[in-house]
Amino acid sequence: MESNVAKAAAIGITGVGVVVGSVFYAFQARPIVPGKIVMATGNTHYHQLAETYRADLERNGVQLELRRTTEGFGTLRALVDKDSGLNAGFVKGGLVGSLQGRLATTKAKGRHAELSTLRSVGRMFYEPIWVFTREDLPIESLRDLKGKRILVGTRESGTRRLASVLLKANGVLRTDSTFIEEELKPDAAQLFDGSTDAAVLVLPPDDDKIQQLLRVDNIRLMDFSPESEAYTNRFPALTKVVLRQGAVEFNPVIPSADITLLATTVALLVRPEMDPALVSLLTQAVISHPKPGFDKNGDPVLFYKAGEFPSSNDPEFAVASDARLVYKSGELPLMLRVLAPTNQRFGVPFSVTAFASAHGAKLILLIPILAVVLPLMRIVPAMYVWFIRRRLMYWYRQLKTLEHSLDSGGAKYDHAAHQAEIERIDSHVRRIRVPLYFSDRLYDLRGHIDLVRQRLADRTALTKMAAE
Repeated sequence: MESNVAKAAAIGITGVGVVVGSVFYAFQARPIVPGKIVMATGNTHYHQLAETYRADLERNGVQLELRRTTEGFGTLRALVDKDSGLNAGFVKGGLVGSLQGRLATTKAKGRHAELSTLRSVGRMFYEPIWVFTREDLPIESLRDLKGKRILVGTRESGTRRLASVLLKANGVLRTDSTFIEEELKPDAAQLFDGSTDAAVLVLPPDDDKIQQLLRVDNIRLMDFSPESEAYTNRFPALTKVVLRQGAVEFNPVIPSADITLLATTVALLVRPEMDPALVSLLTQAVISHPKPGFDKNGDPVLFYKAGEFPSSNDPEFAVASDARLVYKSGELPLMLRVLAPTNQRFGVPFSVTAFASAHGAKLILLIPILAVVLPLMRIVPAMYVWFIRRRLMYWYRQLKTLEHSLDSGGAKYDHAAHQAEIERIDSHVRRIRVPLYFSDRLYDLRGHIDLVRQRLADRTALTKMAAE
């Protein structure tokens, strides 16, 4: 029976210890999570899209800071630099993918290993690769640009890297061609004044510059249709889109025939160590606010298909596991969905929200344990009292047996044996150690022992008198 009491006490203490220890360890081991996302947006299209996320994030206790100071590889370098302060950013598709394969240098491959550790929150929209050339030049493919002067975009943009890789794949190198690190003007002035022969741009179809260039006469937009499938096989980050005849204008008809373009998709990347709660909230904001299908004039955006973006299919980066869960379910995890807006309303630090989101499932699993532990904790004190009383009651039974022997009298009376028994009981009781709270019961037992001892002495005296 004593072992059962000990087991019950051990279970109760262990259960409470597990609960308290788990919570304490989790708080101590988990770093403080600031409720803030610092995002690199670069160009206007990225910035405008990011602004649509602000209200949802702030409603859930997350501040959003947007920085337009970095773009292209600048954003990628900042995201892997722990001192940059950035933890999210938009990046053109194909940049990191271009850092591997036989076209990449050894240095580039080393950068790929570092940059590929970033995690994706999804792909946002198309950015086609527009190659405009002078109409008088017989240029049908990128190979025909060998020996020509080519605008490849500024050093800070992601366009320059993409253009360089595609040109290199076609044998067009800096050693035999002129790469000009500038952007084509909206009126295609560089093509008309003869300072360049072609220009590569990577911009969304609703960009004002693209819309103007598509309407400029006497320049050509390169058609990739003969080799588009080969490009998408060689460069998984690329896809093909078709600019249909008349899709820009019906009068005059622009373009005059179908033109197949290569396109990248913009990725929203985060640091791999970003807190899961922040990743989930950012993903939910992204899903809730896709890039609209109409431009600022209310015209449909070219190549737009409802429901196509944002997409969790990323050919270059691993999608963050928490982001993938939000894409799959279409909503935030229950704990985060309930607590984030509530904590924000009452001014609770975001760290508490992040902790509850990370450990809520574990704490819920402890409920069945508590359902067993708490009743045990209530009965442990009573069982402890019973255990102490049982130790005393054992000697009461021994004392009662001795007293019954005295009462029986007759031939059974043996003074020496009875005296030895009372001394044995007394010696054992004196060695009992009980908490101070139970001292009165111990002294009651010792008093009763003295009472029986006195009866034994009286019985002995009477026996002697009878014998005389």
